[in-house]
Amino acid sequence: MTIQMWTATLQKARTAWEEQSEGLNGPRKNLAQADPALLGDAVQGAADAFLTTWEQRTLVLRDQASGHADALAQTMYDFLVTDAESVEATQQLLLWEDRGTLPVQAVGP
Repeated sequence: MTIQMWTATLQKARTAWEEQSEGLNGPRKNLAQADPALLGDAVQGAADAFLTTWEQRTLVLRDQASGHADALAQTMYDFLVTDAESVEATQQLLLWEDRGTLPVQAVGP
């Protein structure tokens, strides 16, 4: 029915969020692997705090992006189910000989 027109747009947004999530893995791993001890005792504590803070922040951003992608996937599924339920409910209201009629593909902006 009419909700189908959102599928491509939702998939595009989902893919973009997945790519954001995956793109944050590299920097997070680099931060985790950095050795602040190589900088010497004078700055090791500050460097360690800096690296830890940014590693944690990057992890949070990665998880948020992944969560957005998952939410969009769930939304697409919910729309699909809602659409199917709507089609079925409408078909039950039609004359017996028309109950197998399928909706026309949605068009619009």
